[in-house]
Amino acid sequence: MRNDRRMKGPRVNNRKVIRKIALKTVKANHRKSMVVIAAIALCTFMFTALFTIGGSIVSKFQESTARQSGGTSDASIKNLTKDEYNRIAADSKLKEVSKRVYVGNVVNTELLKLYTEANYCDETSAKKGFCYPEVGYLPVKEDEIAVSSLILQAFGMDARNTSEYELLIGSILPLQIETGKGVIEKEFRISGIYTGDRISMAQMVLVSKAFQDKYSPTPTVSFYEDGFMGTVDDLYGRICADIDFYFPFDVSGQTYKTVVRNGLPDNAEIGVNWASSVGTMDLTTVLLMITMLATFFVSGYLIISNVYRINIYTDIRSYGLLKTVGTSSRQLRNIVKWQSVYHAVPGIIMGMIGGLIVGSLLLPLVMSQLVFSETTDNKAVINVWVLAFSILFSYITVRLSVRKAVRLASKVTPIEALRYTENVSACKTKKHNGKFTPVSFALRNVFREKKRCFYVVLSLALSLVVLNSVYTMIIGFDESKYISNYVKTDFSVADAITDNLGATGQTYDGVTDSFISELKKQDGILGIGNIYAEQYCYQELGDRDFARFKERLLDNENVDTWMRDGASYAAGDGEIEYLSESTGTVAKVYGMDDYAVRNLDFVQGKYDTDKFKTGKYIIVNEYNNGGDKESNLVPYFLPGETIAVNNNAGETREYEVLATVSIPFSMRIQYYTDMDVNYVLPSEEFLDFFGDRTPMRTLVDTTDEAEPVIEKWMADYTSNAEPSLKYSSRAVYRKEFDGLIGMFKVVGGLLTSVLALIGILNLINTLVTSVLSRRLELAMLEAVGMTKRIQRTSICFEGIVYGGLALIFGMILSSVFSVLLVKSIGTEMWFYTYRFTLMPIMIVTPVMLIVTVIIPVVIYSRTMKETVVERLRLADA
Repeated sequence: MRNDRRMKGPRVNNRKVIRKIALKTVKANHRKSMVVIAAIALCTFMFTALFTIGGSIVSKFQESTARQSGGTSDASIKNLTKDEYNRIAADSKLKEVSKRVYVGNVVNTELLKLYTEANYCDETSAKKGFCYPEVGYLPVKEDEIAVSSLILQAFGMDARNTSEYELLIGSILPLQIETGKGVIEKEFRISGIYTGDRISMAQMVLVSKAFQDKYSPTPTVSFYEDGFMGTVDDLYGRICADIDFYFPFDVSGQTYKTVVRNGLPDNAEIGVNWASSVGTMDLTTVLLMITMLATFFVSGYLIISNVYRINIYTDIRSYGLLKTVGTSSRQLRNIVKWQSVYHAVPGIIMGMIGGLIVGSLLLPLVMSQLVFSETTDNKAVINVWVLAFSILFSYITVRLSVRKAVRLASKVTPIEALRYTENVSACKTKKHNGKFTPVSFALRNVFREKKRCFYVVLSLALSLVVLNSVYTMIIGFDESKYISNYVKTDFSVADAITDNLGATGQTYDGVTDSFISELKKQDGILGIGNIYAEQYCYQELGDRDFARFKERLLDNENVDTWMRDGASYAAGDGEIEYLSESTGTVAKVYGMDDYAVRNLDFVQGKYDTDKFKTGKYIIVNEYNNGGDKESNLVPYFLPGETIAVNNNAGETREYEVLATVSIPFSMRIQYYTDMDVNYVLPSEEFLDFFGDRTPMRTLVDTTDEAEPVIEKWMADYTSNAEPSLKYSSRAVYRKEFDGLIGMFKVVGGLLTSVLALIGILNLINTLVTSVLSRRLELAMLEAVGMTKRIQRTSICFEGIVYGGLALIFGMILSSVFSVLLVKSIGTEMWFYTYRFTLMPIMIVTPVMLIVTVIIPVVIYSRTMKETVVERLRLADA
């Protein structure tokens, strides 16, 4: 009955007719259709470029993190027997299980700086662990191995690309492998080579199953027998089961259930791959992504909605004729909807292709400023999700944008359609001395449809907001702060893995005497300063020193709050409780030459070279909660106080505190402990107290003229003479900083240009719509005495009003965005100093006003070519 009441006539299947009319309309008005398709393509272009760059970076980060963690498997269950592994491998609730067997460590002296394990891996495990041979094959015979390129380079072989790999296949490599049956010295034949990555926790030498069974056979007794784990010597031959789940959520919980389900004890050692687990983004990143998506979405909506409004106004007579011959409102709505579909398909395809191309070109620029694995390429990752999200967002934008046009088309009556003009009574006209003025006429036209005015102003203002935000970001980047974080002087030299915390087995005495000797021979050297280091030295604080330490730090409520907010310890079991009970702390102790000491940032006290060189004085850092202000610092000890320092051999010496300092990150061991106590002694005293060694780092200062020459010499020496060394220089990081600025300029400039283009197109569309829909009104006014000059002037004022409002709202929105978003993003970067500015808007103001004057003149001239009589005939049409 309900359907009968709704039906006002016979049910007719006219869907094909409606689609046919929509398609013919699109083809007949090909110029207007191209404008709509271009608008949709522009919207899709923005979404696709964003998703291409963002999706690729996420994928690259996952790969880089997976290389660091050791593989792509979701989790692993370690130290298994064959029986335990077989039970897990047969578990039907697991997506995939692969085998990795620990054989031992490779202990050749050539690999002292490159932690290397020997393992047997099946094919799946090798592929997931990034150690499957790129050239050659997995070892089969007892004397065959597959190795990484870094291992071969450590032995002095040329192994930098696959063409060089091929030449090394079949070569002999002597290795010393510490196995379950002792150290095995054996000459192996290289069967396969893969590209190694220093960020990996260990380099892998893959041995054959035959070698593993012979020298590190898998034990038959469970590692977890009797409820406790075995000894370190019992690790040889143990199987690690790398597992993948069908749904990688709650990986830790799923792994624990797998352990229980397969009869393993609760204390079985498991590992969850942090690269595979679903992570969390900080609030700033989430806010930035939402803001960018919202900006693109609103911009796309504004332009597409405006374009469809124009189409409705220009085609409204056709809709009136269709209604005259019996077309219902519902059918008209469907016609407009199908038109949007025919516009959307080519528009989305064109925009997607453009977005993929531009996103792929911009990706290397963006990636060059981010930290990835050495082996991570900068090619765009194009997957189905990038395409799906681009299509989805673009199509949703189109459907939302066309809704108002659909309503307009469906509500129009035949008579209104044939004689359509915009509502002239929507706003009362103000007069000046009893006459119309161009300004009052323009204001009436602008505000007669307030929603349209709002959308045009918002569209123009968005481009100003993005422009100002990008400029604010760029001027906030502090070049000196950025460079000093990596190198305090002109050059800094250290071992290649000293500062690589992703690698295993950092060395803190890697600068050789031969390098220092060669360095001193170079011309233009102004200063050389060596830094020696003892990375871990437990300090037994006596009653006197502990009382000061406790008063200033352990009993300090601010320190307790800072540490609990950032500590990795459980509440109640943190560093403060531990120190209170143990009355000791871990300290890093440095020995520094006079030139190096002068580059420290002194906080309290005064540096006296002669005093310090006597070896009776010490310099101490201050506790820092992570801020860059002196108010964030708390002293451990104060100048003038005497403290006791012990070395790892148990010897104790007393020193007077000369000064307190903040040690620049580029000069120190580049990780922090909770209390992070650092002592600085003169080099001679340090070497006498902590033992003779070579420097951890050497700082170099040169004349301006000699800097490029020394740069060239450093690059050649560290590449050829001593590849184990790595140098940093101001020039390198200045170039890197310029690249970072360049990335923001290119990406921000592109985004600003696209949004500015959208804003201008919206302005053009609005003015065209206004003029076309008011042709009859303007003709009548011209017939009673209003000249074309007045009309043209009034339309120019319309453009100026839109531009002026856009500038006002642009300034307001830019101020809000700058303070709330840009500042919060910038403060997350240690080299950023926020500076509020609206300078870019001031600069573009005259340009925008000129554009908003020229556009109306052109539009009026092109759309008002008909005579007054021809335009008046619209009333009788």
